[in-house]
Amino acid sequence: MNKFDPSIPRQMFWAKSAGDRSYCPECHSKLENESHEFIMAVREASDIHSLIVGNDAGYFCPKCPTVVLDIGPFRESAAISFGRDATIQFTVLGIVDLEAVPEEKRFMPLGEEGNPIPLVKFIKKRGTDTNPQRKAKAKAKAKKKRRRGRKP
Repeated sequence: MNKFDPSIPRQMFWAKSAGDRSYCPECHSKLENESHEFIMAVREASDIHSLIVGNDAGYFCPKCPTVVLDIGPFRESAAISFGRDATIQFTVLGIVDLEAVPEEKRFMPLGEEGNPIPLVKFIKKRGTDTNPQRKAKAKAKAKKKRRRGRKP
């Protein structure tokens, strides 16, 4: 049994953007390393595949719902699973809560009919869109709106 409950939705930060894996980027508490199962979305050409991985690349905050992930083990899992190099595109969608799978369905593969993957998606703090394309679009839209408000 894990110390950090996988059923709690958490904010996710990559270790590189958080600064390191020692302290929570939100509340500055000391992070604790723990192994969990995660689900990834991996792009292969024009297809997107899901991949469940178990690793100890998660550093959890004991005070707030935050997890900091080390990108290396996720990149390796994606590259091994899809036979690609380190430039493969992927994202981690959330934590898989294996304890949510009913006892009578634990023999069935996850994702089969009648046994959905118990995904606990990562949450985003309001106003923290990390998608660079959406950020650029929003910035251009705001700039265009400011221009319309000016008098010639």
